[in-house]
Amino acid sequence: RSKKSDDRRCLPFWFSTSTVDIFLHRLKVNESFHFEDHGYIPYTCEANSAPTMKYFNNLFVLLVALWSVATSCAKKNRDLPHPHQGLLQAYQPGPFESLKLDRDDEKALDAGKPVMKQTQGDDLAGGAICVQDVDAPKEAVWSQILDLDKYKGKVPKVNESKNYKVQQNPDGTCTIKTKMVVGVIPGYSYTSYYDHTFAPEQDSMTWTLDYDKTSDFDDVAGHWHLQDHPNKPQCTRVFYACDIKLKGSVPKPVVNFLSKTALKTATAWVKKESEKEPAAKIPTAFLSPALQKK
Repeated sequence: RSKKSDDRRCLPFWFSTSTVDIFLHRLKVNESFHFEDHGYIPYTCEANSAPTMKYFNNLFVLLVALWSVATSCAKKNRDLPHPHQGLLQAYQPGPFESLKLDRDDEKALDAGKPVMKQTQGDDLAGGAICVQDVDAPKEAVWSQILDLDKYKGKVPKVNESKNYKVQQNPDGTCTIKTKMVVGVIPGYSYTSYYDHTFAPEQDSMTWTLDYDKTSDFDDVAGHWHLQDHPNKPQCTRVFYACDIKLKGSVPKPVVNFLSKTALKTATAWVKKESEKEPAAKIPTAFLSPALQKK
């Protein structure tokens, strides 16, 4: 019964098409589904009404959903290895060599707007890249991107973000492993574990899943790259790409958010937070001793 309805008669469990898609998908991949997040209350009769067959059918659906929630909590051991060691092609640190910006792109960037570009890979596969100009130096921008422990409250849809490993590597890079929970739409979230490599000498950070743990995304490959603005001193041009492979069939609203909206959202929050703190520096925990002296 809809929360907004005043009708107290026995009603079947009416779902919108998108709600049905989400409900069935979550049962399929053994994830929890919260009916009340979608505007439904799991009882349908007044106390003095005789239960009907529809009532018992609705009760059965509810019990199945509750069983799904209980079993998903009991079965998921995040410390087990991911089912594979990578399906998507990982990004390499450095600039996006094939990316070209035209006059219209430069005009949009100058106006503070993000620009979405499609790239073409060697194997005829491509991906989307979001470009954004930021009125702050590169160090200030990196200070925001690397502050993964504080993404919650800054980054839209992020419900939890916590580093569980930060390690300096002999080649001057830094490994940052992070647990992150993203709520895409109400009642529908993903918990995943990421293995970031920050390469300060190349002004890049790339990442994949941490395949030693079990994530809800099937696979992820991402890349941040920063460049000094070609015309504006103390300003930065930000490039961001993130490819995500999902498990099974997924509702269209989730796909739309993860494939397009999330790219623009990512660069928008970085721009906002970096411009608020233009004097911020890269935390020394992410820099090698040699770079800390520079």
